[in-house]
Amino acid sequence: MATRCINYIRNIKTKTGYIYIIRNNSITTPNLIRESSNLKEFKTENKITYLEDPNTFGTLSRTLINNDKMTDEGDIQEDNFQTYHPLPSQKMTTKQYADLIKQHLKYKQVKEAIDVLEIRMLKEDKVQPENYIYNILIGACADVGYTKKAFKLYNDMKRRALKPTGDTYTCLFEACMKSPWKENGLKLATHLRNLMIEKGIEPNLTNYNVMIKTFGRCGDLQTAFKLIDEMISKKIKIRVHTFNHLLHACISDEQSGLRHALIVWRKMLNAREKPNLYSFNLMLKCVKDCKLGTNENINELIGVIRELSVLSNNNILHVDSKSKLISNQELLPSSTDCNKKKLPNDNVEKYESEQQLIDTSLTTHVNTNLIRKDDDNQMNLNVIEPKKMQTVQKRLVPNLLSRTLQLENVYGLKNVVKVQDRFALVGGQDDFLKEMEAYLVKPDIKTFTQMIMVIDDTAEAEDKLLSTINSLGLRTDISFYNMLIKKRCLRLDYDSANAVKNLIKEYRKNCKKHPWNKKYQIKENLITYGVLAMACPSKEDGEKLLNEMKEKKLKVNIEILSTLLKHGTTRIQFGYILYIMNIVIEEKLRVNDIFLKRLEDFNEKCSKLSNQKKESVLHKAYSSFSKRYKDWLKEINIEEGLKSEHPWQQFQESHPKPVQKENIEIKEPKRTYKRNRKYVHYVPKL
Repeated sequence: MATRCINYIRNIKTKTGYIYIIRNNSITTPNLIRESSNLKEFKTENKITYLEDPNTFGTLSRTLINNDKMTDEGDIQEDNFQTYHPLPSQKMTTKQYADLIKQHLKYKQVKEAIDVLEIRMLKEDKVQPENYIYNILIGACADVGYTKKAFKLYNDMKRRALKPTGDTYTCLFEACMKSPWKENGLKLATHLRNLMIEKGIEPNLTNYNVMIKTFGRCGDLQTAFKLIDEMISKKIKIRVHTFNHLLHACISDEQSGLRHALIVWRKMLNAREKPNLYSFNLMLKCVKDCKLGTNENINELIGVIRELSVLSNNNILHVDSKSKLISNQELLPSSTDCNKKKLPNDNVEKYESEQQLIDTSLTTHVNTNLIRKDDDNQMNLNVIEPKKMQTVQKRLVPNLLSRTLQLENVYGLKNVVKVQDRFALVGGQDDFLKEMEAYLVKPDIKTFTQMIMVIDDTAEAEDKLLSTINSLGLRTDISFYNMLIKKRCLRLDYDSANAVKNLIKEYRKNCKKHPWNKKYQIKENLITYGVLAMACPSKEDGEKLLNEMKEKKLKVNIEILSTLLKHGTTRIQFGYILYIMNIVIEEKLRVNDIFLKRLEDFNEKCSKLSNQKKESVLHKAYSSFSKRYKDWLKEINIEEGLKSEHPWQQFQESHPKPVQKENIEIKEPKRTYKRNRKYVHYVPKL
């Protein structure tokens, strides 16, 4: 204790009116006085000057400097995120971020669009996103079937306390509908619907429509029809758009989807809803892809159609009786006028009873204006001639889509097997178009594109369809010609399939009035050459097709080569097959299961034939082919080819830009700055 006091006294030096205090450890050193001269001075109100900060006691409590450098990348990123603060000028508005995302989505760059939110907005600019940004990205993921990411964005949206809107749930149900796996999509859709019920979220009409379509596409037709009953219980009027979504749901059932679609159609007519263009196009797709079901389902269908037709006829009679009463009230003058004015004797003889007057009012238009003559007690009724109604020819083929059915003509539905027979049930080519005309619906090119696959397999039927398109003045597109080529290839009419290219050239010549308008341009795409590959039975035809693709700067894919390989394997053309195998190596294409299976089946087939005839030409050709086939299998790396690529992998990894997208530029939105303008009081000049 004594030594500490002595050391404390030694450290005190008195000067004129001031006290200097030197902080140090209990052990003094000879360099203490030198260090004290460099210390900072702090003055107080009592004019006492202290060396260094008086609130710091001792040197043991000084701050330690940590010289350890962070090596972990995650720690470095976290430290940079906490220390980095962007400038206000770097941030953009919600609309500008949305425009940037829409530019990426325009060129189908889904991953880059998601990175705008997850990297630029949240990490770089540190901007709080709104639900509008999330709705755009959830809808983009739904369009490509990226279901997992859509629900991940939805959960992130809820964590940020953003309220989901009706569009959010619509996009989520669409993501479930377009999922690569129907079972997973149905599970998520059921969970989402139960979640809406638990939270008390009332679906709107758009939500109900997309829910009906989703459950139908995922294979749960029963839930889709239950949603219609739920809408009726909530007094939501079912319009034609809801019936169209129900027709979408019926298409998913391949065995008895046409039966469900016809019942939905009768329900729509019974509800007095007018079918539109989408209704007829969906019915054509249902005729093409679905069947009527078993014999019991067909008999049940006839009974349901008869019941619904009787109900619709009763509704028509009920409406007609109302119109008669209305016409009676319009035609007959009031009771006060009848006491003063009477009809002429000639008119009374013509219309003796009130019922005759009502009946004639249905076929003639009577002017209710009463024209007075000089005599006030007499007046005349001007009767206008009846308008000529458009006569409709009587249908020879039964049409189950028409409002008035001739059920006595419906026989033999059990014999409906082919697509053409199913198309005949809805009127065939002529009556189907007449039914559209009866509802004042003009067909578009999509109607005729789907109609190609359901008409008769004859050139006359196709020529009739083309003449109908020309008479209606419709513009064709490349999808129509692709289906026409496929139709002719399926009936092995390869010459007429190749002749479709001449039709495309003629259409281009006729559209030279607007050469720069993209609406009138038609160019062959990969699908065109994919269906033309079905018309290449020989090696020369295949070489010609591939050379034409090189001239058009289109890269061949494994699907086109697989179609060409099918011709070579069925006709046992070793030169054709070896030519296709060499192209696979030259183009560095990844083979698929179908391509390898066709080659393997061909190899086994030829090995059996060569063993039976060892001295034949086939044996020599197969021996050279088998050697090349073994070397080819080593070159293509079969293990990577047989690996199934995940459907969502393309949205998780960045890929190099193809040649077609090299000229694409994503432009930054223009930044708008507010100018600080001062208010200047207006002073008039004198």
